[in-house]
Amino acid sequence: MSSSSFVRWGGLAAMVGGVLWMVVFTLFASRPSGPGSAPPYRSFEGLYLPFLVSAVLIMAGLVALHTNLRSIYGRLGMAGFVLALVGVAVLVLVVSGASWPWERVGAFAVLLGSVLIGVAALMVNARLRWGATALVVGSLAFFLFDTEAARVWFALPYGGAWVLVGYLLRSGGVEAAPRPTRVR
Repeated sequence: MSSSSFVRWGGLAAMVGGVLWMVVFTLFASRPSGPGSAPPYRSFEGLYLPFLVSAVLIMAGLVALHTNLRSIYGRLGMAGFVLALVGVAVLVLVVSGASWPWERVGAFAVLLGSVLIGVAALMVNARLRWGATALVVGSLAFFLFDTEAARVWFALPYGGAWVLVGYLLRSGGVEAAPRPTRVR
């Protein structure tokens, strides 16, 4: 499989993963809070598998994005890529039954890695400007996520960002923009 073919398929994976992410968190947000004392948390019961599938598809998009931009986005992009991959590995362990604090560590690593990749893409003037901006904004919005009240909806922009990034990867509009030449 050629690199451009892999990037296009990775773009499709990112789009599907982003949509599934938004569906999972919409279902989660629509659930009523549980009864009890402080604070009543919503149940993620039944959403673990779709969440895991969405995370894996988004990470396939992340690998495709990295494949496309690795030669131009430098150390910052590479650091973000590695951090996001480590975060997904931790989240997979959490879904498999790891302890509570690790889910926050994994989510933080994924989100911080996504922010770094978005910033790196913006810095190299990639044609991905809208997708990179959406990735930064969606990741920062997800930092505000909480399992209660209206803050549960802050998970949705992250999925939407990956739909846009996936579309850009699929359509081939992610390569670096040519740098302007200086005329003397």
